[in-house]
Amino acid sequence: AIVPEFLSEIWLRELDRSVRAAGNVTALAPILIEQVVSDVPGRGEVRYRFRIDAEGACVVAGGGPEHPDVRLTTDYGTAVAIALGRENAQIALARGRLRLGGNIDTLVRSADALGALGDATAALRDSTTYRSP
Repeated sequence: AIVPEFLSEIWLRELDRSVRAAGNVTALAPILIEQVVSDVPGRGEVRYRFRIDAEGACVVAGGGPEHPDVRLTTDYGTAVAIALGRENAQIALARGRLRLGGNIDTLVRSADALGALGDATAALRDSTTYRSP
């Protein structure tokens, strides 16, 4: 079994496979969420996008011409802490280590889909390796 490194190309492909395989990740209105992580060891900045709609969810590496509904921006250390459950995203947001941009209402309306997304990626989280920031 491949043990992907957090935010690597292999990890992004596995993340896409995980969310596509989860039948319970859907949203009535489509939502496009861009994640931007800075200071990734050996990679610099990593961008990827979650698209969730009535058909399900997928992950695309990189940005794109389409304007995301929501953009989440953070540094590698904070991204790792959130991924490992050591830090709550709301606390990181309150402390200014996670920045939120775009249409917040869209994010709130998609809470159920985002919760399902977390469940869909739990197995990947367990098999991921993380570099020290």
